[in-house]
Amino acid sequence: MRISSAGLELISRFEGCRLSAYRDPVGILTIGFGHTGPDVHAGLTITRPRAFELLREDSSGAAAQVGELVKKPLTQPQFDALVSLVFNAGSAPLHGTLGRLLNAGDVDGAAAEFGKWVNGTIDGRLVTLPGLVRRRAAEEALFRSAGPAPDPLGVLNANEKEWVTRYDALVDGGKGDSAEAGKLRAKMLRQRKTIWSLAQPAAKGGDGNGWRFRHRIERYRLLQARTT
Repeated sequence: MRISSAGLELISRFEGCRLSAYRDPVGILTIGFGHTGPDVHAGLTITRPRAFELLREDSSGAAAQVGELVKKPLTQPQFDALVSLVFNAGSAPLHGTLGRLLNAGDVDGAAAEFGKWVNGTIDGRLVTLPGLVRRRAAEEALFRSAGPAPDPLGVLNANEKEWVTRYDALVDGGKGDSAEAGKLRAKMLRQRKTIWSLAQPAAKGGDGNGWRFRHRIERYRLLQARTT
């Protein structure tokens, strides 16, 4: 299995994104959603779509570990939640109680284990980190969700969804810098600006319906993620 777009969106919510290379607290050059490696050098800048492309590549190791260590069939939401957990916490949960319960068929018991992986070390002390509490809760909710994961592009109109779907396919195929991808980015950027203009108050040239009309805020953010 491969992590879905919904799974990547979940990870991205909890991983800070920086589009210019920086040194992390231990001095390692880093960019995007925590990407490191020989391709990262001082002065490097990337686009947000490229950051998502790198995130998909970087999460492939976690996906492979989930595929290797979990012996029971998984739904896409369960797989996505486990990849997010392993990407953040390593494979220890799958080697421990969570993995044992899941492989024994106890899905509810495995889901309850997510909330136990919320501790980190600060100044030599083991403490509960609020950010991890929120992340584990989101992962558990996704893991427990029934059926396929909700379509993250479902709020888009037909044209927007066609552009985004094709663009994501190009990025996934390593063609995010192609001419076709550039044309799609231009279309999405124009549409994003149109949504922004319409959402403004009538006194500022908008249509007066605001951001909640026809999922404007969600549509704007989905387009922004691919055009920033």
